[in-house]
Amino acid sequence: MRISGLATFFGSNVFSSYEIKSWKPEPGLFLHAAAAMGFSPNNCVVVEDSAVGIEAALAAGMTAVHFCPTSETRVGNATLVIEEMAQLPELIEGFAKARYNV
Repeated sequence: MRISGLATFFGSNVFSSYEIKSWKPEPGLFLHAAAAMGFSPNNCVVVEDSAVGIEAALAAGMTAVHFCPTSETRVGNATLVIEEMAQLPELIEGFAKARYNV
């Protein structure tokens, strides 16, 4: 994450399946991350590029977004699909507005 420049956005909020011994499609990693950051699963959005990741997010009770930058077929039962990460801020803002009637 340091190489990509993303580390500054996450601080200590980086979690590993090896740390908690739960691998996708089990929801354990997502549930652990939500609890560690003080969020309930229904307030979380998971962006995933794999079918097992989508399955884990849904099993955790979270909104699943399939990141699909190519023309490949949609995986799993993702709530939404995005093709570019640039779409993510607007999508999250839409979730917040709908949830809090802003």
